[in-house]
Amino acid sequence: MVKRRAHEEKEVDLAALVDVLSNMLFFLLATVTFLQLKTLNAAVPALSTGPVSTGKAVDVSVEIHPTGFALKASGDPADKSQGSLQVQLDIPRTGDGKLDTKALTAALWDIKKKAPETKNIMIFPEQGTQFEEIVQTMDASREMKSILDSKKKVPLFTRPVLSELVTDDDKPREAP
Repeated sequence: MVKRRAHEEKEVDLAALVDVLSNMLFFLLATVTFLQLKTLNAAVPALSTGPVSTGKAVDVSVEIHPTGFALKASGDPADKSQGSLQVQLDIPRTGDGKLDTKALTAALWDIKKKAPETKNIMIFPEQGTQFEEIVQTMDASREMKSILDSKKKVPLFTRPVLSELVTDDDKPREAP
């Protein structure tokens, strides 16, 4: 009878394991989808209970009325050569009853040229203003198409402050 050694040592062949792992690594690298981060320029508006100064040199506000926009801007721009800025402009609705966002953007561009450091804009929707009109106003005040390259956008007022959305009473807002 052949006696086996109780203490027999065996070597593990790792070559096959390394081959399998390297093939798996190449397969995983070839099939992996690399992470692509995309951002959405959606600044969340702040909330205010009434007309207050932003503490900046120029205060810009837009009121949304049933008749259209009331744009107001006042203050001293950082560039003192521009002088004091005083703008009060009414922009009526278009013939079909929609807000004239193009005229609002053009008027805001004129203000932005005189006070490029200003980023805040206060938006005061009147009671009963539809949410869609508030969003259109925010979009019109945030950016505009570049004059030089129509594929690019120029930022206007990137920090909107919404006001008068919450009233003192506990009643829900009425639908228009």
